[in-house]
Amino acid sequence: MEASKHKSSPKDEVNIAVKDHDKPHHNGRSIVMRFMDFWTGVTVVPTFVVVLMGLVVFGLVIETWTINCIPQSTILNEDDEVCTPRVWNASQIEYHSGHRYYSALKDIESVPLPPMRGKRMDLCDENARRHAKYGFCLPISGRKDSPFCTAADRMDLLNLKSTDSLCYASVLHMIMVEVYEELQETGNSPFLAFGSLLGAVRNGSMIPFTEDSDIGFVGKLQNVDILREALWQKGYHMFFMDIWRVCVAPSHPLAGHLYDPRMNVAKNYAVPYLDLYMMRRQSDGNWDMQEFKGSNGRTIPDSKVKPFTQVTINGIPFDTVQDPKFFLQESYGPNYMTPKRREPPVVTVKKLLQAKKQKKTT
Repeated sequence: MEASKHKSSPKDEVNIAVKDHDKPHHNGRSIVMRFMDFWTGVTVVPTFVVVLMGLVVFGLVIETWTINCIPQSTILNEDDEVCTPRVWNASQIEYHSGHRYYSALKDIESVPLPPMRGKRMDLCDENARRHAKYGFCLPISGRKDSPFCTAADRMDLLNLKSTDSLCYASVLHMIMVEVYEELQETGNSPFLAFGSLLGAVRNGSMIPFTEDSDIGFVGKLQNVDILREALWQKGYHMFFMDIWRVCVAPSHPLAGHLYDPRMNVAKNYAVPYLDLYMMRRQSDGNWDMQEFKGSNGRTIPDSKVKPFTQVTINGIPFDTVQDPKFFLQESYGPNYMTPKRREPPVVTVKKLLQAKKQKKTT
């Protein structure tokens, strides 16, 4: 019978190997420690990267939150300074008419104005608007050609594809209607006058090449501060310069659609605006009207003024004087029904040189 062989266990083999190589027992512990150090290093590196990335993301979130919390105020960069005017949301504005224009306007998403730089930053300063004049008007340009702008209407502004298709008279129509409504709401008696009345009498629309809208009011302007604030809340800037005037403010719900970035800050009379003219009763019963220049100066006979009659522009009725034809003939002459576009003054090289020379001597 074959003798049984002794089978060594794995533990015995380890012990034998240790004895054969004469290794001390603590070397095994050293190997384990090195193994642990290796894996600790491997773990620490990605942990450091994750922490670093977390700090970067946190910083970006804080910076974005800080910028977004600045309400239309100045944002400072290293080499630049910009601001963004506040734009009203039409859905939060209460209008005085149920006209379809207002319901359509409320459905249009407000487009923010681009950041303003340099002199344009004045458009962000809402506190300065009470003392500002044309400088706080939104820079707007527009076409004045026929037949493209014939029968221009504020409804056209709701479907603009670009500012190149914007008619000047469409903006004037928008201003005129809303100012007229606010005058009525504040206890005033508005009526169409001058160019706006002329367009109504000619063909019931705005004159395509007109420069402004014209509204008269009876007696002293009532509740001026309330009127100015009401217009401001709808996106209009009302200011006094010889007479009261109104233009589109940077806060208008359509400001982002109407703004022309190619224009500088609005110069006097260089944007769509409306003039307000006071007409007051004289002691003799007749009427005196600002800017009216008739055969008897500024005086209009009472029989030609009262009671008011009505005309329409784009289907909307407006009050006006009792005898519109008399008013227009006194203002524009017997051929007032014939359109006569104002031609821009001819500037010759000689005039430019004279102006340049005069500027140097002053």
